Amino acid sequence: MLSGLRPIHVVRLLLLALNTLVIASTVTLIGLFERDCKVGYKFAQQWMLFNLWFSNVQVKVSGLENLDPKRQYIFMSNHRSAADIVAIGVALWAFQIRFVAKKELLRVPVFGWGLWAMRNIIIDRRNHVQAVRSYAVAGERIRRGISVVVFPEGTRGEGGDLLPFKKGGFVLAIETATPIAPIAVVNTETVMPKRSLRIESGVIEVRIGKPIETAGVAYKERDQLVEQVRDEIGALIRGERAAKPEREGRSQA
Repeated sequence: MLSGLRPIHVVRLLLLALNTLVIASTVTLIGLFERDCKVGYKFAQQWMLFNLWFSNVQVKVSGLENLDPKRQYIFMSNHRSAADIVAIGVALWAFQIRFVAKKELLRVPVFGWGLWAMRNIIIDRRNHVQAVRSYAVAGERIRRGISVVVFPEGTRGEGGDLLPFKKGGFVLAIETATPIAPIAVVNTETVMPKRSLRIESGVIEVRIGKPIETAGVAYKERDQLVEQVRDEIGALIRGERAAKPEREGRSQA
């Protein structure tokens, strides 16, 4: 599997594995004693920064002025690469965030431990009852000061077109009256291509739109909310809503 990789790609992959082993083990231990693993998340952010640094990846962020760091949000983003997680985590540095992740990721050695210990929202896409319970848990964490990141496409897409959006995250936003903050992540598929172990140097853009309030939105209006958020993310991808970059940081892929 490594035969087609250049030496720099192998080195980056090995550093990623070592960094993941150390940090995920640390986060797992912390998670045994801390309800929401907020301290553990700070270690996870260092994992993100280090991976960005050795991969020579920069994250450029625009639109942070749209957010209130004292509020919780449901962040919704397009999804093109595994690097999206790191780029969003670095861009939203001031927030305690947890990701909605598919159950299969728990099986990834070491990484899965940290994913579980950090109290991310684990969804079994084949079990609707379990998925509903997981979103209920997400609601409890929002009330304790944690924001949630949802990839409403449900899987990694390709190209500029958005896949159909799944509605679970929107129902969560309506039931908890939590504003939805649309996000576009651009160029992660070049930094860490789908179905590849390569980690390339490059620049990732994270564009944050104005939050959409959900207080007072009825459940029956969820389809209109889906379309509104989808339109906003599409506009951010095309650069129609983007502000001037206000922060740069070395990022991981």
